[in-house]
Amino acid sequence: MKTNTNIETTVGIFLLFGIGIICTLILFFGEVKDVFKPTYSLTVTFPNASGLLKGSDVFLSGAHIGKVTTDPVPIPDTEKVEVNLKIDSKVKIRDDAKYVIGSSGLLGDLFVDVKPVEYPEGTPDTEKHPYIKDGARIDGAATVGLDELAQGAQPLLKKANDIADKLDDMMTKLNDQVLTGTSTDDLKETIAKLREMVDNGDSMVKNANDILGQAKDSKGALGRFLNDKKVGDNLAAFIANLKAHGPIFYKDDTAPAADKKK
Repeated sequence: MKTNTNIETTVGIFLLFGIGIICTLILFFGEVKDVFKPTYSLTVTFPNASGLLKGSDVFLSGAHIGKVTTDPVPIPDTEKVEVNLKIDSKVKIRDDAKYVIGSSGLLGDLFVDVKPVEYPEGTPDTEKHPYIKDGARIDGAATVGLDELAQGAQPLLKKANDIADKLDDMMTKLNDQVLTGTSTDDLKETIAKLREMVDNGDSMVKNANDILGQAKDSKGALGRFLNDKKVGDNLAAFIANLKAHGPIFYKDDTAPAADKKK
């Protein structure tokens, strides 16, 4: 009998220990811990809060600061809705901050993103907006949804389609009017002639190099002409006589001098 009592006591202790661990995990990793955290409430109105649900997160510059406590509620006689937020009391937000609905990725969960105004360093507190108080009502900014993005992209898509149509038309005209059989043959013939001209040019350059090489080595007529002093003197005398008497009354002034020497 005593043994059975000890077993039951041991089982009871382990059971209580297991329940305690489960409760601890729930408190630390669940939302129960937020119940005991001091907070203050805000009411934010949005032109459109489609997809925002109760329990959605509230972020300030990427830091988690609270939760959405209600689903969007329509405001009578307006096209707006309002949602209630629960903000950690340690977080102070000035009343000039913007409230927008963000999304975690293209199709991710929606959340409320608080964007505070950044004041220049050294700005005195008297020139800054005051902090919001518990129960304040704030106007949120309009969100850009998929429908608005699609409508904004329509002009760009139309321009892209127009450009694609023009390119297609240009390619069609190029194939039909320019790259015909006759024009292709003419193009081939022109290319062949250009190649022939290039080959002839190479031959001419090679011949010119050969002639210049011979001239440097005093070979050939050009070499003798360039390197023979007598030929050079005769050419200089011819040019001088031509300038002095002209082509009609040409006279060789160097001839008498040559005769006198004889």
